[in-house]
Amino acid sequence: MKRLKNIHLFRLYEYIQPLINYSIPKEDNIYANKVLAIAPHQDDEAVGCAGTLIKHVKSGGHLEIVFCTNDSQERMEESKRAAEIIGSKKNHYMHFSSRNLNCNKDFKENLGFVLNSVKPEAVFVPFFFDKHNDHIAVSWAINELRKKIKLNFMIYAYSVWSPLNPNCLFDISKEWDVKRQAIECYKTQIITRDYIKIAQGLNRYWGEIKEQGMMYAEAFLKMTVKEYISLWGKVFR
Repeated sequence: MKRLKNIHLFRLYEYIQPLINYSIPKEDNIYANKVLAIAPHQDDEAVGCAGTLIKHVKSGGHLEIVFCTNDSQERMEESKRAAEIIGSKKNHYMHFSSRNLNCNKDFKENLGFVLNSVKPEAVFVPFFFDKHNDHIAVSWAINELRKKIKLNFMIYAYSVWSPLNPNCLFDISKEWDVKRQAIECYKTQIITRDYIKIAQGLNRYWGEIKEQGMMYAEAFLKMTVKEYISLWGKVFR
């Protein structure tokens, strides 16, 4: 099993290497209006990509968030407060149990319904090498949905649990304080793990890597949905 996982990892690096630049390009805006952020769990959106989402809303863009799982009413209320801080115009709640998304046909159908109704131009998803089955399941569902519905959007793959080899980043220095407020909403989660420190350290790292004086940045693997699905197929063939 370990050897099999290594093969997938080697394939991944083989196929994304042409996309990776030593100097990661900084983007000022998402070149789309309607953005959908997919959060397998209520807090992934805040930790993984809230700064960029806040930046998008500040520039006049439209944002909706879909939460795939729901553990408790308390966490539901936390996600509503966080989404309001981030600037989501509409939240979609699926209410699946945590660790129950992998190869779940009902989840796939629900996600397809949301994508059809929102018709996003850009979608934020956890990268499929992020080490949580529910995070991987989002990419699985998108791969499966291509057989049933027309998908036409840009993917911004983000990380929560695992490092990412990015090909674009956004300066979120001015948005960091608001992102921190969004993460702070999840009191049920930060009581067990300091997600503020985790996000701050990672965002500080990418900011400093990009250029001296950049305080915070979020990094993504950006590609068309067609390219993303092709990458999934090549890695997991």
